[in-house]
Amino acid sequence: MYLKLKIICIILILTVSFANSQNDGAANTGLAFLKLGAGARGIAMGDAFSPIADDATAIIYNPARLTFGVNNNLIFMHNIGVQDLTTDFIATKFKIGKLGIGVGLMKASVSDIEVRVIPGPPLEKFTSQNISVSLAASYEIYTNLSLGVTSKLLYEKIYIDEASGVSFDIGTSYSKDNLNFSFLIGNIGSMNELRNKSTKLPTLIRLGTGYLYTKDDFSILGAIEGFKVLNGGKFHLNVGVEGGYKDFVFLRAGYQSGYENKFLTTGIGIKYKAVNLDYAFVPHTNTFGINHIFSVSFNY
Repeated sequence: MYLKLKIICIILILTVSFANSQNDGAANTGLAFLKLGAGARGIAMGDAFSPIADDATAIIYNPARLTFGVNNNLIFMHNIGVQDLTTDFIATKFKIGKLGIGVGLMKASVSDIEVRVIPGPPLEKFTSQNISVSLAASYEIYTNLSLGVTSKLLYEKIYIDEASGVSFDIGTSYSKDNLNFSFLIGNIGSMNELRNKSTKLPTLIRLGTGYLYTKDDFSILGAIEGFKVLNGGKFHLNVGVEGGYKDFVFLRAGYQSGYENKFLTTGIGIKYKAVNLDYAFVPHTNTFGINHIFSVSFNY
């Protein structure tokens, strides 16, 4: 009886924590970290990044974009989230002719979860973990048109219970004359049973377009994306813009509709030769706090 009570309390805590980070379809699906973006640049632009991703974060946003942008890239990200939720991401991409390859790992954890069976001091504390290991490939099937697939090995652990699974993302992207279009359907798959029931994955779609305008030393990159979790999620509109000067300093802002606790994002980036340093600031309404996202990437 005590063990069942502990497990119920733990699941409730995790549901609230992850729902606050991405409160979309949370009642119908789990593994909410699979809905999160990656890289401070994309997050600062409101996650409207699926049509314009040009680095290793394409593994998350749209694998078809692996054939676009820089040839070889390595990125590290650390996201200090709300309510002890942290997310870490590392990925690399490289190109071989018309083929783009990406490998990545994302880990989301909630720390210092207290275990209690009666009022009073906690019996113990633990950290819940969600992990995704990704292998992605993209191929330019026609001029300016690419098709990409990401396969993901998934793992979740809540207290003493753990489960694993597999999922896939399938995306396409078209780019010509600085204008981009993209479509993605993500998180197609399933999990093994966690205790007595399998966690349902947040299958989602992304449909977006982006455009890059340059004039002398200035550049403006804009993107708009429709985002929806198919398992009971709302439709969200993600909008992002980035202004750059001399390909050195960048200011970014984004807007996300339909969320209860967030709507604006912002950030800054600095590029020096092959190194990119980026920061994103994501405030939440009410008492949910602020997300601080830091990332560094290298073109090689």
